[in-house]
Amino acid sequence: MLKLERHEKIMGLLLERGSLLVSDACEMLSCSDQTIRRDFQELEEQGRLKRIHGGAFIPSADDKGVPVQIRKTLIVEEKRHIANIAASKFINPGDVLMLDSSTTCSTLARHLLASKIPITIISNSLEIVHDFAAMQNTAHLICIGGRYAERSGSFIGSEAVSGISNHVADKAFISCNAVDMNHGLLDNYENQKDVRLAMLEHSRKQYLLVDHTKFNDEADFIICGFSKINGIVTDKEPDAAWMDFFRKQEIEVIW
Repeated sequence: MLKLERHEKIMGLLLERGSLLVSDACEMLSCSDQTIRRDFQELEEQGRLKRIHGGAFIPSADDKGVPVQIRKTLIVEEKRHIANIAASKFINPGDVLMLDSSTTCSTLARHLLASKIPITIISNSLEIVHDFAAMQNTAHLICIGGRYAERSGSFIGSEAVSGISNHVADKAFISCNAVDMNHGLLDNYENQKDVRLAMLEHSRKQYLLVDHTKFNDEADFIICGFSKINGIVTDKEPDAAWMDFFRKQEIEVIW
């Protein structure tokens, strides 16, 4: 297959699916890993897609974040590490929890459901709904509805925010696209950040679950400042500048 033809097939798959893993592209186009990665690089240089480790996607006008199909494949062990810490340090039987639609919170939900701990989960995540339905457990689930956003696998919009406002949780666990010393927690999607902020505001304790890559990333919308966060769980110690910053903010950081 000629390179130009291969590029057009890649773009066709991306337009159809929204995102594409390197492994899937290799199989569908009968090409080597190196060839597909080189194609992705050339197409990114042409401004036609955005690469990320293990795949590529086309950013939308209102959501520049990585689609959930790719996010689920990234830094899986780090997310499990974060989920294990959050569950053991901050969650007790009988707790009512707000969990957002991040893949880190989905990992936490699976851990909690598998442990059979009696809790109530309030979430806008379709993946958490699927996991709950697939497992026998002692937990309760409250689904937050709204407009379905396929890119993030979540329910968003004013209906979702309104649904959250009917509840008060013991603890909220959210993630975000980036963490910034000047602006706080950042998101790539305005409607998603509204849901996350509502979860924080309708919970008695608030925790941020972020892997180490979020401390060096960028995003467009402010969720909130650090004053709304009681603690941060990550997968490894942030650098000295961040740790000094969190000490001054009196925010506990665990890894």
